[in-house]
Amino acid sequence: MTDFRERAFEERERSALKRLASRIPGYAGYYEKELRRDADKLLREHVAARLEQQRRRLTEFQQECLRAGGLALMGEMDEVMRKLQTLIDRLRTAVYGYAGWFDTITVREEALDALYEYDATLLEEADTLEGDIQSFGEAVRQKGDTRAALAALRERLVALHEKVDRRREILTGALPPAGGTPPAPAGEEVPGA
Repeated sequence: MTDFRERAFEERERSALKRLASRIPGYAGYYEKELRRDADKLLREHVAARLEQQRRRLTEFQQECLRAGGLALMGEMDEVMRKLQTLIDRLRTAVYGYAGWFDTITVREEALDALYEYDATLLEEADTLEGDIQSFGEAVRQKGDTRAALAALRERLVALHEKVDRRREILTGALPPAGGTPPAPAGEEVPGA
């Protein structure tokens, strides 16, 4: 898997102006946060693009299913297609660690790194979803249990939506990153948020 953080930081090293700006006191930390946000956005866009490819495959399987007389499944298929498209849209527009000057919670580099690692697991989930879509396609082609394959696909999409919902909890410290520490007590600054 491509580490988009490396790509973002390499871009800084290639530009003399960006290298100079990264040495300005106060600005350097801000700029590094921006690079982390950009890397996370690149990662999410990559996952969304992978899911978009799978959505196109699923559309092909949906058409095959319809040609094979699967009209009774079209309502469920449409629901699954909407869930997948909504997931793609959510990943492309997801929050990625911005906090205003006077916000109660500030986002630190550690939280941005944790968010990136969390989002990297979405790429693995996209691979699993690809397998579920392939299983559905095989069920359509072999006239197997398409309803069960479609139900498994729907369950996977619901789980993925829940995982995307938890992204905000990583930023606020309510959900510690893998191997991380629990959130700080109320009234204390949340590390990385």
